[in-house]
Amino acid sequence: MSMKKLLVVLLLLLTCSLLLGVIRLELWYAQTGLYSQAIIDICEDFNKLHEGEIHVTPVYSGNYDDTMVKVLVGLVSGDLPHLVQVEQSRVGQLVDGGAIQILEPLIDNDPEFKAQMDDFFPRLLDNTVYYGKLHGFPLNNSTPILYYNKDLYERAGLDPEKPPATWDELVYNARKISALGPEVFGFRVDSADWLIEMYIWQAGGEVISEDGKTILFGSPEAIAAAQFFQDLIREGTAVMTITGGSDLDMTGNIGQMIRSTGSLGYLIANAPFEVGATTIPPKVRGDVPIGGGNLYMIAGHPDAETQAAWELMKFFTTPENSLRYALSTGYMTSRISAFHSSEMQELMEADPRFRHTYTHLETVARRRPFHGPYREVFDLMQEAWERVLTDMNADATAEFERAARLAQRVLDEYWENF
Repeated sequence: MSMKKLLVVLLLLLTCSLLLGVIRLELWYAQTGLYSQAIIDICEDFNKLHEGEIHVTPVYSGNYDDTMVKVLVGLVSGDLPHLVQVEQSRVGQLVDGGAIQILEPLIDNDPEFKAQMDDFFPRLLDNTVYYGKLHGFPLNNSTPILYYNKDLYERAGLDPEKPPATWDELVYNARKISALGPEVFGFRVDSADWLIEMYIWQAGGEVISEDGKTILFGSPEAIAAAQFFQDLIREGTAVMTITGGSDLDMTGNIGQMIRSTGSLGYLIANAPFEVGATTIPPKVRGDVPIGGGNLYMIAGHPDAETQAAWELMKFFTTPENSLRYALSTGYMTSRISAFHSSEMQELMEADPRFRHTYTHLETVARRRPFHGPYREVFDLMQEAWERVLTDMNADATAEFERAARLAQRVLDEYWENF
């Protein structure tokens, strides 16, 4: 064999040995656009840092619903990632089935990281605790905030620098704005899951009991939340959207709307009106939901892969990467030190509208329901909500009591077979 061929063979053998020594991970993510790019960028940096040791491949697994289905199928087929981005209200079944790795043992064996746990915002970290155990870390978390069209405020004779501090003021402003014309509405309401929950909470009600075994959205308080908006829609002050709400906002004919803080950058850059933003005013209560997804580790992988996945999870949660993700996407940073960084403080100093979600986080933000079959339960509640807000002849009490009875059957069957 010639020296040249010998060198080629040796090089191939060396390459194979290096490849065999690399621990290969897969991360499934459920978002697109700039949100997915932020995840891909962090994965690429991780691969550079651990070159020759660990390599992660980020894979788009479809939207939140698609990802959940893919994981459930994978539990049967064995085709599962090491880390997965799951929207928090969908994760209950995975936790109940033991599919998600409990993280305390990994943290306890990592004193350096354990010392950093106090640097996470408590409400965001609590958002990944199930049955008293930590199952994940915050990733793309947000709260809703109240947006308003300053141009319509001025046209209606309202002070654009004085957003509503109560729901009475919000309704007063909405009526003034809707009087501008038949195509102009003072408030837009929709049927997004976390917002229905919020409207019920703010009316003094609850959706489901803390242990996930009793449906509570058939209560007078929950019914009053739907009735409140049906009345506003009936009088022409508010408009209901099931789809296309964002497009309607962009017409400039909506005076006030509640959306994710993640929409703030987009609206500032693209809305055909001057965008006002503020915290959501309290009603009976001031509760607002923490929305978005978290990063979870799938249980059952070999020890070496689990440890490598832990390194990746820690990398995503560093103050630097948490800040980087927040600044590039508009979601909240999960780290207190990142929030107090010069970059974040300069952003909020330059534009105080970016501060409102953190005001919620520090005061009134709370986790969303997650138990077992919650998505099936929510679908029933959402159907009742949409019927009441699209059919002015629908009876809110009858619709919600019927949906609550059906949802209770779903819960009872789930827990009986659990």
